[in-house]
Amino acid sequence: MSDKFGRKFTAYAFVLANAVFNIAIAVLVSVDFADDNLQQILFAILRLLTGLAMNVYAVAVVLAVEIVGPSKRVAAANAVYYLYIVGEFVLLFFVYLIKDYKIMLTVLSALMTLIAMYFWVVPESPRWLLATKKKKEAYKVFNTIAKWNKKRPEDLTSMEELLKVHKIESEVNFVAEKQYTIWQTLKVFFSSKMLMIRSMVVMINWLGNTFVYNGLSFSTSELAGDPYLNFGLSAVAEILGVFGCQIVLDRFGRKIPYITNMTVSGLALLAVMFVPTDMGIIVTILALIGKLTISFAFNTIYIVTAESHPTVIRNSAVAISQTFSRIAAVLAPNIQLLGELYWSPLPYIIYGGFSLLSAILFAFFVPETKKANKIADRRENPP
Repeated sequence: MSDKFGRKFTAYAFVLANAVFNIAIAVLVSVDFADDNLQQILFAILRLLTGLAMNVYAVAVVLAVEIVGPSKRVAAANAVYYLYIVGEFVLLFFVYLIKDYKIMLTVLSALMTLIAMYFWVVPESPRWLLATKKKKEAYKVFNTIAKWNKKRPEDLTSMEELLKVHKIESEVNFVAEKQYTIWQTLKVFFSSKMLMIRSMVVMINWLGNTFVYNGLSFSTSELAGDPYLNFGLSAVAEILGVFGCQIVLDRFGRKIPYITNMTVSGLALLAVMFVPTDMGIIVTILALIGKLTISFAFNTIYIVTAESHPTVIRNSAVAISQTFSRIAAVLAPNIQLLGELYWSPLPYIIYGGFSLLSAILFAFFVPETKKANKIADRRENPP
């Protein structure tokens, strides 16, 4: 959708849709229904629509990455993640103060509508504008960026100069005459055996990251100690992970730090099986280590996926990978039940094993993408 209609339009369409659906849910749960089955069906439908609208995060990351130059991609992606974590603290604040979930849901839904005020501040992706041959609009965005950077827009007198200043000529050259649909993007993914394997490994890593991240998020209330404090510490661990990501990725590339963090996450979670049952605080520490490292890895996989694909299919590539990863988001809550039914460390063992498997596959089949500034439109030998 964003490859066709633009990053900005799609992002705000998702934001507004999310707000509307959540407000509808808040109203729905506040009304007494004579037929409980009807209320449950409507609730399920609205939750499904809310889940579909949640893909705004992927669009936001792509928009942030495309507004800046290659050297600032990590910082741009991290900025989106930092705001996500701020949202977690806002959620914690209201959950702690408002015990009635109906009121809490109404308040949080109302807050979402405030994001619409940023519509006139955030620019459209200049790379998308160039990819769709909207050069005048791209010129305006570049002039705005020049003003933000305290440059003199009057010095940027032509599109050719703008392309040179922002070093994106190589990326414009490969742009196709039309934008790729989801099915066309899939054909690109699976156009050769090598690409098919790489694409599958990237999607498996998305699955692994989502699986571990959501599993650890769901487990915070079951860890030793106060559940509100554990949730807050989990959010702090995410901040540290993203901050470390910003420092490390530009210096050491994407691949080695990613593999390292996925491996540490897996080992920390597998270590839970050796912790005595009366030492719950150790399990909490290991879970926080897992959350820190998986946060680092999750942010990195967004960057790697965005850097590995040209503008015309970049958002589709991220969207397909994220959609595939939703399978893990569905499974994670059910994995938690295995700990209650059979053995408490079992969920952590599953998460840890999946993390290690993802790291091994990534090490063998996914190349380094830090130097992939000149994204070639080649199907047989992508960066």
